[in-house]
Amino acid sequence: MDTRKVQITGKSTYVLTLPKKWASRSRLEAGSHISIFYQEDGSLLLKPPGLKVAKKTKKLKFNKELEHIKRDIVGLYIIGDYQAIELAGDHIPSDAHREIKELCHRLVGLEIVESSDRTILMKNFLDTEDFTMEKGLKRMSSLVYLMLDELASAFEGNDRDICSHIIARDDDLDRMFLLVSKQHVERLNLKKVSKHDNLSLVESFYYRLAANEVERIGDHISKISLHFSYIVLPGEVLSILVELCRDCQSLFMDSTQALRESNSKLANDVLGREDMFNKKLIMASQLPSEESIELIIDSFSRIKDYASNIAESAIDLSQL
Repeated sequence: MDTRKVQITGKSTYVLTLPKKWASRSRLEAGSHISIFYQEDGSLLLKPPGLKVAKKTKKLKFNKELEHIKRDIVGLYIIGDYQAIELAGDHIPSDAHREIKELCHRLVGLEIVESSDRTILMKNFLDTEDFTMEKGLKRMSSLVYLMLDELASAFEGNDRDICSHIIARDDDLDRMFLLVSKQHVERLNLKKVSKHDNLSLVESFYYRLAANEVERIGDHISKISLHFSYIVLPGEVLSILVELCRDCQSLFMDSTQALRESNSKLANDVLGREDMFNKKLIMASQLPSEESIELIIDSFSRIKDYASNIAESAIDLSQL
């Protein structure tokens, strides 16, 4: 650590000298502009002009199960600040090429640029400067709203064709969740500050928690859709499922709004509606039906729980 004494020139200008070694290494000259970022703890981050981060390449060996390699790639995408990922081995079969290509589709910005029977080179073209966790969570919320809306329409019209569209939306939701997770890690790196990100580190933490709950809600909507596509339900059962779907939609949207606004009143309102929702779940489970709807009831219950978790996070944030 180095220390410098603050000097005052004129009546209101504070002057601080810079360490000579740092200035020389940063190639500062008279008239150079230095970017100054304000940190949450009151400190300042100084960034010299023309600072370039070295483009890093991570090399992976194709020497274990493909599923393990795919998990490594996802981990590197989220945690590692790599511009390229190279997978190399004595022989990479065509099915591995296909699966890794499908994986890259799930990871926004990651694309295969070179491919052979011995290597696969993936490059990250994602510019996260303009992307924020707020935008990501908002996009995820919109996708879940649409999924619940389509699910209600499927129940109303007893239309199973809609189910495939709902399940396809869940893939988009997963892609956005991984991107939000990546952005959260970058947010923790104080050397990479986005001028568009207004969240504090505490808020970023809670947004990442909420994104996880939203992703799980999407999984359960897909599970309901898949189950519904294989069973036949009477009109009385479908009617109450529509109600449950609309109630979930309302609980979810109110909880995410409460989080964005740090609105404890709205969050408590969401939590106060749990008992009525639970009564509807019991009513639905007792309706006569030749087909089992236990899985559907359980998934609706889980959706309610995840929405409640988001509401509780909103209450926490309201204390800041």
